[in-house]
Amino acid sequence: MKRLNQGFKNVMTYAAGMEEWVKKSLFGEPLQYTFVNDFAVADWIGGKAGVLDTYNRVKESWLGNYKAFTEVAIAVNMLAWAHNQLKKQGFSGRDTFIELYSDLYHQAMTDFYERYDGDQEKCHYFFQMTD
Repeated sequence: MKRLNQGFKNVMTYAAGMEEWVKKSLFGEPLQYTFVNDFAVADWIGGKAGVLDTYNRVKESWLGNYKAFTEVAIAVNMLAWAHNQLKKQGFSGRDTFIELYSDLYHQAMTDFYERYDGDQEKCHYFFQMTD
C-alpha cells in the first residue's frame, strides 16, 4: 500500500508541476479546464497509449465546446514544449512525448477547423488563443 501511495503522490506531483509550468508559460492567462493535468496523468500512468486514449475521449466529449477544445490544443502544445524542456534538463525518453504531443496539436487544429469551418468567430478565437 505504501508503494501505491508513493506512486500516486509521484503522479500528482508530476501533473501539478506540468500544470504550473503551463500556467507560467501562458503569461498569466488562467486556464478554465484541467486538460493539462489530465494529459500529464495519462502520460505518466499510461504512456503513449494513455495519452492517445485521453485525446480521443476529450475530443469526443469536448469538441462541441469551442473554447474548451481550444484549451485542449493549448494543453497538448504546451506539453510538447514541457517535455522538450525536460529533455534539455537531461530526462530521457522525452522524444516520444515531444513527437506525440506535437502530432496531437496538429490533429487538434485539424479537428477544430473541420468542426468549425465557416464560423469566423470561433475560428478567430481558436487562432488568437493558439497563435
